[in-house]
Parts: sequence; C-alpha cells; structure tokens
Amino acid sequence: MVAVTDRHSAYFAIDFLNNQVCLAHLLRNLEYLNDIDKNQRWAQEVKSLLREAIHERNEKPAEMISAKSWLERLDGLLKKNLDHLRKEFNELKRGLIKCRNYIFNFLENPAIPSDNNASERGIRKLKIKQKISGCFRSDTGADAFHAIHSIADTAWKNNQSPLDAILALV
Repeated sequence: MVAVTDRHSAYFAIDFLNNQVCLAHLLRNLEYLNDIDKNQRWAQEVKSLLREAIHERNEKPAEMISAKSWLERLDGLLKKNLDHLRKEFNELKRGLIKCRNYIFNFLENPAIPSDNNASERGIRKLKIKQKISGCFRSDTGADAFHAIHSIADTAWKNNQSPLDAILALV
C-alpha cells in the first residue's frame, strides 16, 4: 500500500510499501513562505517545479514518467543557501531534504495521486464532529482514530480490504 501523507514523521515510521508526500500540503507551505517574504525566489521556484510536475502527470495520466530529472531540479534548489532568509525557509528545506525520495513517486506510478485530498475529504466530517461535540477524550485518541480511518478509507478506495490494510501495519 502507498501512503500519501503530509510530512509528519509518524507516517514515515509505518512500514508502507511506498510513500508520496502530499503536494497540496507542500504547495500551501510554499505559499506561506511567499507571503512572509515576497522578495525571495526560492519558495516560488520550488512551487513552480511541483506545479510543473503535477501538470505533466495530468497531461500523461497513464504513463510512467521518470522522476530523475525532477529530482535533479529539486536538488539544485535544495543546495541553495537560504541563511539570509527567515528560519521557516531552512526548516522547510530540511524537511524537503528528509522526504526528497517521496516527492515525485506519483510521476513514476500513475496509480499514486499527488495529494491526499480524497482521503482527507473522507475524514473531514469526523473532524467537524470532534470540534462540535468534543467526542474524543484526547487529541492522541482523535489522531489515532483519524489515521486508522484514513488507512481503511484508502484501502477501500483501492479495492483492498480495510481490515487487511490495518492488520498489515500491526
């Protein structure tokens, strides 16, 4: 099973067959950096690279696209010195370096989406319920519930057994 996730370290501790970083989350992070410093170019360049990759996948929905050239372009951006910018820039850069191998997997496998919006849509109702009724006793319990629900929902959408997907992680 492939997990399309944000860059939370807990997801990378789970032994999935493969991971894909959610590019929608990354694009939001990059937009935030653009908002806090409109004079820098680094965040805009990374954002453009990701959007180009998504566009190429949309243009060739069934083809396997090599990630090599995309990773090389990303590496060029990750080698740039950002010390003159606010600390948030280097924090995101370090995060991208850590998850570098999981950014363009959606290009090499057409079955992998570039974002986890469909899965998050599946848990949105539950999150709203938590906020309104306070039905969870702790954030930890709520997070665990949502993670399990997300895994089960993803398995279901991929015509796999939700129970088998959860048991595979145990």
